[in-house]
Amino acid sequence: MLAFVDDAAMRELSRRYRRKDRTTDVLSFGQSLRPGTKGLGAAASLKREADGTLELGDVVISAAQAARQAKRRRWPLATEVAFLAAHGALHLLGYEDDTVAGYREMVRLGRAALKG
Repeated sequence: MLAFVDDAAMRELSRRYRRKDRTTDVLSFGQSLRPGTKGLGAAASLKREADGTLELGDVVISAAQAARQAKRRRWPLATEVAFLAAHGALHLLGYEDDTVAGYREMVRLGRAALKG
């Protein structure tokens, strides 16, 4: 599921699930993965529905934060939303951006998804 919320709702989600009392651009909620598992390896380890479909999880985007970032990056809001949706999906596949290398990898993959 992809959901859009306002800054207040995103701040509450961030506070509740990340223990950070501030809004953010995107949050992802999915299945637990083994540490270090990402990409195709993560997808292969995820639980599938009885009919074989794979539900990655939920991606929540702050519409207001996306608008601010689009303006700062000087690109259309639709591009920012697509980038954030890709970023959220990457988190659901085990990618992390808590290191410089991880951040760079996610930015590269997010931009590649925009070219898609």
